Order: sequence, then structure tokens, then C-alpha cells
Amino acid sequence: MRAFRLFELSRAESIGKDFHLEAREKRHLQQCAECRGVVDVFARQFKGRSIILPDRNSPPTATQRFNVGDPIQIVGPGDHHGKQGTVTKIVEPRTGDFVYRYEVRIEDGTSGLFFGFEIENV
Repeated sequence: MRAFRLFELSRAESIGKDFHLEAREKRHLQQCAECRGVVDVFARQFKGRSIILPDRNSPPTATQRFNVGDPIQIVGPGDHHGKQGTVTKIVEPRTGDFVYRYEVRIEDGTSGLFFGFEIENV
């Protein structure tokens, strides 16, 4: 499924609104652990926050959520889920995608590149 649909589903569920999924999307979500994990990650971002979305008529802007040296935990799906590390580099958004990426040195000595929604402060 497209990440935007997963985001909208998570947002709707977080405020108690119904969200229409097509039959094929429902089937896919039931069978795809990765997409369910992305929904969980998005849901954690909404938890305990008031949701203010930008005006769709205004140009989008990127917001840097972490700084070099920040201790983080990986909350996104994948092999590194649950591991902790430190932000070592910030990758500026590319033209048109408005998404920061963060290079993380994981405690086991490996490194990885993560989207902001895949990590959270420890």
C-alpha cells in the first residue's frame, strides 16, 4: 500500500474517525506485516499529540525532528526494530520529497539510514 494511505488510516484511527479502505487494501493490510508495522509507527506519532496538518494550498515544508548526537530507538519495522543508537548525520530533504533522513550508529556497531517516523527519542 502507499505510505500516504497508511498515514491517513493511522490519522483517522487516532482521532476516532472512520476511514474507508478498498477491499484489495484491506486484504493487503491483513497479509502484509510491513504495512501493519508502518501503520503502528504512524499511530505512535499521533499518540498524545493534537493533530494539525498543513494547509494543502500552502507549499509543504520539512521539519527536522532530531539532531546529531541524539540518542534514539528504532521503532520502524525491520531487522533493527527495538534497537537503540545515536544520530550521526542528518540528510536534508531532496527536492520535492520534504522528508529528512537520519543516519544512525546502532549500539551493535552497524549503521543505517532511517526516516524520522522510523525512530524516536530515548
